[in-house]
Amino acid sequence: MLTKRMFEAAKKIAHTKGKKLMVIGDPCSGNYFQFMSTMFPNCEHGDVTVDLHGCDECNRMDINDMSAWEEFDDAAFVVMETGVLGFSKDIGMVLSQIRRVSGGDFLSAGGNKGFLWEKFLYKTYSKELVYSMDPFDSRVDDHYSGILLGRKGTFRQKF
Repeated sequence: MLTKRMFEAAKKIAHTKGKKLMVIGDPCSGNYFQFMSTMFPNCEHGDVTVDLHGCDECNRMDINDMSAWEEFDDAAFVVMETGVLGFSKDIGMVLSQIRRVSGGDFLSAGGNKGFLWEKFLYKTYSKELVYSMDPFDSRVDDHYSGILLGRKGTFRQKF
């Protein structure tokens, strides 16, 4: 439900500000419980949807490839993120690109939570997953935070 609310808010902000909507994370896939996402989608594609393993509608971009971000103009988007930032190799660099292309208009539903997920189950989803993010809404939050999976610590970065 949080993803759906955040997506609707991002869509409204984009419309109000006359910006395009960028969704990071393919709404067609990528959920641990895929059958639920198919039956009850939380999100839609944006004007641009970024996902390395996305569907045909997606820009198949690796969020860790800083040169790939260059195709997007400064402050042109409202950015809605759906958990893909958990795959960041350098969260600071990825956030700097999101800050640049969004002009500060950024919402994130965060990642999965709970002891079993954070300690063990994330490994069954992907061995590339590094973080589980906390929800973030740039209208009220100024720090982006989360945990290093495997209970290896936390991070908090000024957005």
